Amino acid sequence: METREPFLVLIVEDEEPIATALSFIIEDAGYVPLIAMHGRQALDVLRDRYPALIITDLMMPYMNGAQLIQAVRAQHRDLPIVLMTAAGPRYSATAGADEVLPKPFNVDDIEALLHRYLVRSSSDPPRSYAH
Repeated sequence: METREPFLVLIVEDEEPIATALSFIIEDAGYVPLIAMHGRQALDVLRDRYPALIITDLMMPYMNGAQLIQAVRAQHRDLPIVLMTAAGPRYSATAGADEVLPKPFNVDDIEALLHRYLVRSSSDPPRSYAH
């Protein structure tokens, strides 16, 4: 049986406790979290790594979540991006996110999100993996 590396999930969040909580949830689900503290740092990460999913905050310094989504979509149109915000779902369409995750979130919401975007059957072709 083929052994597959776990999916990478890029967390873009400027509040360290939230980034850490997401990281633990993602790790516990069997995936590899990558953390960027703002949009510009996320673009630096994307130069070397290609995650299977990006979860980004909306309000961040240097480059906010909407600007990050626009920059990522210019290069990686099919990469799933989830926007986290307390502002509500109205930002999904205008920001270009695939989905909006309300803040505060709960563990079940994150686990369901990971399942929707990352669970694959044994017949699915490989996507983005850790190196």
